[in-house]
Amino acid sequence: MRSKVIFLYNPFFADTIIMKRILVILLLLPASVFAQNKLFLNHFWDIPWGVSIEQAESVYNDRGLESVRNGNCLITHAKYEREDATIMLLFNKMNRFYCGNVIYPSSAGTVLSKYDSYRKVLFRRYGMPDTSVEYFSGPYKKGDGREVEAIQTENAFYFTEWEFSDDCRASVSILKNTDICLTFKNPAYADATAEKN
Repeated sequence: MRSKVIFLYNPFFADTIIMKRILVILLLLPASVFAQNKLFLNHFWDIPWGVSIEQAESVYNDRGLESVRNGNCLITHAKYEREDATIMLLFNKMNRFYCGNVIYPSSAGTVLSKYDSYRKVLFRRYGMPDTSVEYFSGPYKKGDGREVEAIQTENAFYFTEWEFSDDCRASVSILKNTDICLTFKNPAYADATAEKN
């Protein structure tokens, strides 16, 4: 006598399997689509990390930019992201470029909107930030209409930062004088003893 195997179609069971597959796809798809491709930050303003102040000065001269040395700092005024800015290159004690700052002038009336604007610029370039802080200490708080006063008295701090696969960092912050500062930094060169090739 042969035993018969009977397959019964259970619509609930079939729907459950399909729903599980759809759920897995919906959970994994956004992770793969929106996953950050952490880029490398090989340079700032086409100036490679680790060059000497003399080499950076030569790049500025080739671009027709006048610059001023101030200790381990090279300063120029130029357009960055199509806006006038003060650009500062910082060099370690071994004369290696490790940090670039872009300072945009701002005012009490425009500082918050400019901060948001530059955050969006870096967001479009680098994706979601790794750190975003809007800190207030008493008696100030966000939304009280005294945000600028809090910034000027160092009772508020606005800062957003992106981290890269090579440990470099890009950030935007509001300075005490309400100027906006973009900072691009390679910590490997920040150490005065760093000597990378």
